[in-house]
Amino acid sequence: MPNKKAEFATLQALKQCRAEMVQDFLDYHNPEIYEPSYKYENSPVLLKLAREKYFMVWLSSHWHIFSHIVTQFPIEERRIAETIFARVFLELLGKWSIVKTTDSTQLDLGIKLVKDMENSLNQFMKVGENADTMRNKIKVALEKNRVVFDRMMKQLSEGEL
Repeated sequence: MPNKKAEFATLQALKQCRAEMVQDFLDYHNPEIYEPSYKYENSPVLLKLAREKYFMVWLSSHWHIFSHIVTQFPIEERRIAETIFARVFLELLGKWSIVKTTDSTQLDLGIKLVKDMENSLNQFMKVGENADTMRNKIKVALEKNRVVFDRMMKQLSEGEL
């Protein structure tokens, strides 16, 4: 038998998350959305990772928002609502190819996978940023060595050494 209150809580959480995502994109000063577009404009891979990270955080927020909505539910109604939300949430994760099940007992796995993906994306982005930093250091060192070499060659040709 469907539980209207539980279904409404699920829909309310989905609606709130969708509204927050839309607002994030409409807010031109939102650093999670727009900062990576500038920061990684020359690194398409890092830009893609930043976008994926945003969506992993967004997916993760669904469970937190839902949990907040059902905090006032009696225990039995909360369990029913969690079962309904778990199936819907896992279906959403399936659309992102994160899990391929809607079995509500696999909710913890789905949440863990989203968190692991978010952490992995953070690590990939740090590696990419470190690679850019190292590339810049090498570029400066090469330019410095070129200038010093040219200076020494000029001094040699002028007989100053």
